[in-house]
Amino acid sequence: MGAVWYILKNESDRDVETGADYQLETLGENGAWYQFPLVENAAWNAIAYELPAGGSIAMACHLSMFDYDFSDGTYRIVKEVEGQTCTAEFHLKTGAAISADTPYGFKSLEDLPETYGADTASAADVVYTNDGVKNDGAVETFLKKVRLGVPCQLRTVQDYGENTPMLIDTIYENGHFLRRMRQGGYVIEQRYSYIVTDGTDLYLSNGADWETAERYANKELAWLVPMGTASPAEVEAVKEMTADRVAANITRYRVWSADGVWDAVLTENPTEFGVGWQKPGEGSWGRMYDLQDWDGLETAIWGLEWQEDGKLLLVCETADGGSSRLLFDPETEQFT
Repeated sequence: MGAVWYILKNESDRDVETGADYQLETLGENGAWYQFPLVENAAWNAIAYELPAGGSIAMACHLSMFDYDFSDGTYRIVKEVEGQTCTAEFHLKTGAAISADTPYGFKSLEDLPETYGADTASAADVVYTNDGVKNDGAVETFLKKVRLGVPCQLRTVQDYGENTPMLIDTIYENGHFLRRMRQGGYVIEQRYSYIVTDGTDLYLSNGADWETAERYANKELAWLVPMGTASPAEVEAVKEMTADRVAANITRYRVWSADGVWDAVLTENPTEFGVGWQKPGEGSWGRMYDLQDWDGLETAIWGLEWQEDGKLLLVCETADGGSSRLLFDPETEQFT
């Protein structure tokens, strides 16, 4: 069973606190709302979220928390915040565009016809042609959801009438981005960690800021939207997102394994790296390491790359001015 995301916005003039708990209700035929019971042994995390005046927070309502066989109907999330009752309605409908197979309302690129382009694109797509851009507002909406941590998807269709249209899906899940590009019948996938800007365009990057992104621009940088099409509001939103990210975290570079489960990071400490594992619904794990505890020969790490066998390749500078390549096994925490 999936989750429904909702956004809680503090429109008061003071900071408030809220917990993780919520209730779920359904609208009966008589117009009354009925509350669902929780499943056996269900419990909320004892955590308090601070919501500043004017701020917003995104939270997930997990349907599996409730003892109910969900079907078509009208539902609402109910949440108490410092004595005030807040509600958010949503609808479930068989055959809706958003489903378990299409959680963001987009069919898979592989399921689209070869002729898919500007003339046949859906209303949810952002379409770029020689005549301009259609549905550009979807980019700003995507950025807002990403900033709040809400899983979401952006689809762009570039159809300039000269070659086969280029279709690109950018899917934000599990704290990072999966970019899927289709052109000429092939779909190419690449994972990225962040969205950054050079002040003009928007890029998917493994560098946490533009300065770091430039170091790896040869292979780890991709346009989120076509060059020269980002609006000033979109650029400003990414600048603010980047400033918040850098201020709150020491990570400056992050790469993901092909399956999106393992990640590896670099910090401002040149010999330090971290490895993490996470699967929604299963848990997470992470640990930091320092090559000074290895053999003391490495003075800086300037490259990370996940291998097909699940090991992490570190490319390093050494004290004698040379370089070294180390393989790290996250399962055994051993180097070779």
